[in-house]
Amino acid sequence: MTDHAAGAIAIIGGTGHLGLGLARRLGRSGARVLIGSRDASRAHVVAASAGLDAAAARANPDAAHEADVVFLTVPFEGHEAMLRALGPLLEGKIVVDTTVSYDRQARAVVLVDGMSAAERAHRLAPGARVVSGFHTISSEMLADLERPLHGDVLLCGDDADAKNRVGTIVRDIGLRPVDAGALVQSRLLEQLAGLLLGLNRRYKKKDLGIAIVGLD
Repeated sequence: MTDHAAGAIAIIGGTGHLGLGLARRLGRSGARVLIGSRDASRAHVVAASAGLDAAAARANPDAAHEADVVFLTVPFEGHEAMLRALGPLLEGKIVVDTTVSYDRQARAVVLVDGMSAAERAHRLAPGARVVSGFHTISSEMLADLERPLHGDVLLCGDDADAKNRVGTIVRDIGLRPVDAGALVQSRLLEQLAGLLLGLNRRYKKKDLGIAIVGLD
């Protein structure tokens, strides 16, 4: 049993595009959101732009410690270092890893040691309840509260209760969660994200997504 504030949701890397979009949507849903950043002043700016009280700003370790659900929205280049720094603080917590192992030069997803970022997160923070998701949801769409949301949020993980909790959060912000299987399937989620990046470039879009049709 941890001593963090019940119900708080931390966004680690909350000053990035996806982090900002999630903060705005979660804040509007009534969730208690903590914006984590390496730069406290930047966290305050983003908290304000997300419509959150300045008290929502935190250094990353403080945000991870206080929350019971932690979203990782960091670039892949900083993913491993962040997990090594925060690993002990994530014990027993639900960690939603949104990271894509994307090689910008190759313009392709490259799975390090054959593993997805979420699988590596589970290896680096073995006590965390890792759920992989939000790879195919446009950060620009999330950040614009005037825009209706589209697309499904595909979730992978080995902890059914953690996946259900994340599914509830997804519904709260107006999207549909889809259980896409075990954590190993997150390799496919990252590949889908890479595919969408290419499609967005090709068709000059910024918010293409994935929807599972025929699902009740």
